[in-house]
Amino acid sequence: MKTNILITGATGTTSQYAIKHLIDKGANVRAMVRTIDTRSKQLEDMDVEIIQADFLDINSLRPALKGVDRAYFCYPFDDHLPKAAGFFAKVAQEENLEMVVSMSHMGATLHSPSVSAQNHAIAEHILDWANIGAVHINPSIFTWSYLMFAAPTIADHNKFYFPETNTRFSIVHPEDVGEVVAGILMDENKEKHIGKKYSLTAATTHSNTDVAKEISAVINEDVEYVPVTVDQWMESINTDPRINSLLAKHLSKFNEQVADGRFNKTTSVVKDITGHAPRTFKQYVEEHISHFKK
Repeated sequence: MKTNILITGATGTTSQYAIKHLIDKGANVRAMVRTIDTRSKQLEDMDVEIIQADFLDINSLRPALKGVDRAYFCYPFDDHLPKAAGFFAKVAQEENLEMVVSMSHMGATLHSPSVSAQNHAIAEHILDWANIGAVHINPSIFTWSYLMFAAPTIADHNKFYFPETNTRFSIVHPEDVGEVVAGILMDENKEKHIGKKYSLTAATTHSNTDVAKEISAVINEDVEYVPVTVDQWMESINTDPRINSLLAKHLSKFNEQVADGRFNKTTSVVKDITGHAPRTFKQYVEEHISHFKK
């Protein structure tokens, strides 16, 4: 019998990769979306069941989780995460889910300077207390940070401007995250995962100078990393319509999290679960090269 799996945040990057790998593994996939649009239609064309629901509306979550065995809880970068986790955990209990894989991040602690990171830590605790087979995914820095905040200025004048840090950090490819999620959700031996927190990283760490060199090699042009203050960086990105107030506050504190060294590590999680080495930052730039070139 096929495993029935719900993927929330289904039009998001890691969720889309998870869906792709789940389909390859033969799962029955239901995708929870907030809005029916062209993105949900693309998933429907992949024989994915689409259901419209809202994390903050518990009554809409009930049909989304009905008949589901396992789920991926992936809340958008927005406010009210603990409430969403509480609602989701309650309905998951009602439906006797055997496993919930939750998206968190490596900076998630109750003592973080970032309210968002605190919220992730609270959500982890809520899902653990619910006794629904919680497994937490704690990725390091996402590659998309460079696509979002560095690629526009690199394409314009071959420079990018990030806050200066004296520590190194790991940059994880979102497909590795999605593939790890799919691997855990489809594992017949669920007990080896339940209760775990998995720190997802690349195989190596980077400095921003390293990042500039790797982008230069891919686009065959000299790219320069220009260190700026956190305030200068925030001023440059605050006009981006994709930056809501919670994300802006998180990013303003993010450099403190990088500077304390918590992202300066590598783990074997990606290889252990997927069977292959982590995808590299260079691969990611190659996949999105059109965003980095004029």
